[in-house]
Amino acid sequence: MQDQNGGKSKIDRIRESAGIMTVGDDSDGAMVSMVTIDGRLFAIKEGAVYAISLADDIDPQRTREDIPNTVQKIFNVGSKSELVQRLLLTAAELFRKDRLQEHVNYEAALSVVLEIMRDVVAATEIFEEFEAALKQVRAKTLTAKQRGLFLPSVPGLPSQVKSFVQKMDHAIQSVFNLACVFYGEATLRKSGKWLDGLTNHLEASQDAKGEFLPFSKELADLGKLIRNVRHCIEHPKPKQQLRITDFSLNVNAQLVEPTIAVIHDTTPLDTAPIQEFMRFFLEQVVVGAEMLMVFLASHHIAPVGGFPVGVGDPLTQRRLGVRYGYLINMGGQIARLG
Repeated sequence: MQDQNGGKSKIDRIRESAGIMTVGDDSDGAMVSMVTIDGRLFAIKEGAVYAISLADDIDPQRTREDIPNTVQKIFNVGSKSELVQRLLLTAAELFRKDRLQEHVNYEAALSVVLEIMRDVVAATEIFEEFEAALKQVRAKTLTAKQRGLFLPSVPGLPSQVKSFVQKMDHAIQSVFNLACVFYGEATLRKSGKWLDGLTNHLEASQDAKGEFLPFSKELADLGKLIRNVRHCIEHPKPKQQLRITDFSLNVNAQLVEPTIAVIHDTTPLDTAPIQEFMRFFLEQVVVGAEMLMVFLASHHIAPVGGFPVGVGDPLTQRRLGVRYGYLINMGGQIARLG
C-alpha cells in the first residue's frame, strides 16, 4: 500500500516498524524457545506457552491502523514440564524443514502434535484435580460417631472419568493423524482399520525396520484399549461398561479410595484405583506420541552431505530436556546435528 506520493502509507510504516512485545510476566520464567505452527508464532517459556498473532495475521489487508499484535496463553505449563519437553519441544526438534524429506509436511506434523498437547494437558489437569481431592481426604482423620461414618466423596466423579477418557481418545486419534501426515491417510486406511493400518503398511513396505514395527503393534493395542474404554462410557451395555466406585468402606473397616473396572469382552481391566488408571493412560499416550515422532523422523531423514544421520538420544548433548535429536557420524565421531 502506498500513499499518493509513492511512499509507504502510515499503516505500512506501523506494521513494518520494529517494536517490543511483552510475553507473559516474570512468573512464567525465561523465554527458552519459539516455534511457528500453522503460521502462528508460539513462545515457550519455562512455565507457560503463549501464542503470538501479529497485526498482519489478524488484518492481512491492512485496513485498520489500530489493530494490535496479540499474545495469548494457551498452556499453563512450559519448558520445565516433562509434557512440553516430550511433546511440543521434541516435535520442534524433530519436525524441521531442513531435516525431513521434502514430501513430508513438517508444518502439518507440528500442528497435529499441538493438538495432542492440548488433550494431554487437559487430561493432566483432570488427573491433578482428582489427586488434589484424594490428598485432602488423606489428610483428614475419619471417625465414626454413634456407629455412623460420614464417607468422603469426589463430586462429579463419573463426569471426571468420562472427560479424562474422552481427552485420551482424542489424543490417540491425533497420534494416528500424525502417522497419516507421513504416510497418507488414504494409504493407512486402505492398509487396515485405524492404527492397525500403520502396522500393516509397515509390514508391507521398506519401513519395517528395527523396533518400529513392534512399536506400532503396541501402539495399535493401546489405541484399541482406549477406544473400547470410551465405548464403555458412550455406548454402555451389560458386557461393555465401566464400574466406578467412589470412596467406600471394606469389611476390615478400611477406607477404600475410588476405583474403576472396565467390563469388555476383548479389553477388560480389573478393578484398580482411579488414580493409577489415569496415570497409566497418561504415561502410555505420552510415550506413544513421543516414540512415534522419533520413529517417523528417523525413517524420513533428508540426506546431509553423504554423512550417516540418525535419530537418537544424545545423552550429554540434550537440549531443554528433549530426549531425542538428530545425530551425525563424522569420521567415527557421533555428534548432535545442530
